[in-house]
Parts: sequence; structure tokens; C-alpha cells
Amino acid sequence: MRQGTGHGRRGAPNGGRAPGIRPTERATAPPRGSRSPARRVHGFTAVRGAAVCGAALLLAAATAPASAAPWSATAAASGERDVQLVYCLAAAHRDDLVAAAVALGLLVPGGAAGQDSVRPVGSGGRMTLQRWAERREKDFSRACSALMAAGADSREPAAQGSDGDGWFVTFLKGLPVLAVGALLTLGGQLSERVSSERRQLRQRLRTDEAAFRGAARAYLAAYEDDADADHAAVRSAREALAGTLFQVPGPAARRRAAGLAVEGLPLAEPLPSSREGLVLGTEDRAREARAAGDAVDRVPRSVSGLDRGVAHWGWRTVREWRVRRLEPGAAV
Repeated sequence: MRQGTGHGRRGAPNGGRAPGIRPTERATAPPRGSRSPARRVHGFTAVRGAAVCGAALLLAAATAPASAAPWSATAAASGERDVQLVYCLAAAHRDDLVAAAVALGLLVPGGAAGQDSVRPVGSGGRMTLQRWAERREKDFSRACSALMAAGADSREPAAQGSDGDGWFVTFLKGLPVLAVGALLTLGGQLSERVSSERRQLRQRLRTDEAAFRGAARAYLAAYEDDADADHAAVRSAREALAGTLFQVPGPAARRRAAGLAVEGLPLAEPLPSSREGLVLGTEDRAREARAAGDAVDRVPRSVSGLDRGVAHWGWRTVREWRVRRLEPGAAV
């Protein structure tokens, strides 16, 4: 007799369920190759943790500038405060600080500003400027800022010029003065150079003229005793004096006068030892020497006249030009 339970069976027929597995277990068993619930839970936890860490980092990055901004503002305010304390509490600016605070209605007028004692508005007691700057920081900062701004405004027009023109316009206005100054400087330098050259030329003329006269007198004294006296020293001194005379500058009348002085220099050649075939005796040589000596004595006058000013020689040049034009046969 067959029983209705399956406990006594050894195997299941084909198409039946496996022994020991309930139908509900078969229905809830995971398919092959899929993840288990435990793995899905662990993966979700890891993703959530990474998201939380990233959000924390973003929050920290976003809040970092916000937290640094107050510090920067505090540092800037502290630096500005230091500048105000140094500038406005200086001895040179204390009176101006008090005047600015009185004008703004922050201090009671009539206080002794020079005595470093002020009375704030709304307070019955007097105090020093240092104490006022510490107790009334806002009032002090307001007055000091106004003072510094007023000082900057007063310096700016002075830098731009009294009429507000720019540097280029100011330069153009001052250009004529600069040009006149440059011309005066050049004129002074030119005048000094001309004067220096004139002094040097005058000194050379005097030196060469004295050397020529000395050599000529020595030669004439020797010629009276010896007709064949050495003439070399006279010739050398005469050439030196003639060369200096040729360097005399204009006007044209002065150059012509220098040329005439060169032509009038005596003793270009030695004095003769004979005349018309007759040997000159002592008395004849003495006459020749006296005549040559008179010519030598006229040399200083012709040379010294060249030292006159340019105005004199300029007038001489104009007058000689007019005389030449009035001569018969002159070209008109």
C-alpha cells in the first residue's frame, strides 16, 4: 500500500522537485551569476561614503575663501588704521587734524589745538589727541581720512601747474625761455672764445714784434761796424712776425691793415755793403742803419693799431667800401 507522503521515497520522478527543497525555497533562490544582497548593501555603503567625503571637501573649499575674507579685510583695516595714526598724529599734522574734526562737528570748537587737548562733542571731559583716537576710533578715522584727502587734492594741482596745464603745454610755454637761455649761453661762450683768441693773438703780436725789433737793432749795430754782419736772426724774426700778422681776423679793413704792416716791415734783405760799385764806409753804413732804424721804430705803431675793437674796423670797412664806389670807373 503506497503512502501519501514522500518521506519513504528515494528519488523523484523525472520532472519532479529535488528531494529536501521546498517550493518556496525554489522560488526565492537567486539566479546563477547575480550578486547577492550582501554585496549590494556593501557597494551602496561605499558609494554613499565617497559622496559624503566629496561633499565635505566641496564644502570646505567653498567656505575657505569666506573664512579668509574677514581676515584679509581685518588686515587691510589694520594697515589703514596704522597709516592714519602715523600721519594724522604727527606733530606737523595735529593742528590740521583738530581743525578738520572741528569742521566736521566731531570736536568742540575753541579747543587749544596746539596744546594737544581736545574736547569731543557729547563728552564733557578733555583728553589728548592720542586718547581721542583710541576712544573715538570712527570719529578719528573720519577726520583723518578727510585731512589726508584734502592734502592729496591740494598737492595735485601743484603737480599739474598753477593753471592746470599738462607737462607738454608747460614745456611749450617755457620753450622760448629755454631758447633764449641757450642763445645767451652760446653767445657768451662765443664771446669768451673770441676774446681769448684775441688776447692770445695780441700777446703773440707783441712778442713777435719785440723779438723783431731786438734782432733788428742788434743787426744794425753790427752792420755799422761790419757790412757783412749776420742777417739770419733778423730774417727769422721778420718771418715770424709776418706770419702772425697774416692771422689777424676780420673785418676786411683790419686784414688789409695787417697786410700793409707786413709789406712795411723793413730789413727783408741785408743792408748793402756797396752802392754803385763803391764800398760803403762807416759814415755811409751809419746813414743806412739810421734809415732802417726809423722804419723799425714805426713797426710797433702799425702793429698796435690792429688791437682796436671790431666796431672801429667795421666802420673802416664800410667807409673804404663807399670810397671805392665813388672812385671814377668803379662798378656800380
